[in-house]
Amino acid sequence: WGNDVNDRRSVSGLIVMWATRKQQSVALSTTEAELMALCQASCEVLWVANLLSSVGWRVPEPIKMYEDNQPCIAITKDPRKARRMKHIEIQHFFVRDLVDKGKLCLEYLPTEDQLADVMTKGLAAPRFQKLRAMLGVIN
Repeated sequence: WGNDVNDRRSVSGLIVMWATRKQQSVALSTTEAELMALCQASCEVLWVANLLSSVGWRVPEPIKMYEDNQPCIAITKDPRKARRMKHIEIQHFFVRDLVDKGKLCLEYLPTEDQLADVMTKGLAAPRFQKLRAMLGVIN
């Protein structure tokens, strides 16, 4: 959260597309940064799902996505949990709509097993090696 010392924008990592991008706005909390990243990742996941569907693959619904921030998951399930986040732009609540429609399912994953972290921050060697092995990337 707030990784870049020059502008305090967070970095989002998307394992689906092997992408990493600086977020377009400054997050005021870890939960907000995670929600913005989740919105970005959801768009990418839906694009891939639509592509696969267009070539005849059956894409199961809901699509399962893993998140290591429990308040972020809670906000997508219960709008009352978002009272302190009214300042977030409406598009970031896109994820909540996808969950409500049964398109996405968010599942908690402990931070130590979150593969996307390999794309967003510097990690200690043991954790980096563990995540790299989980991704199947060879040394």
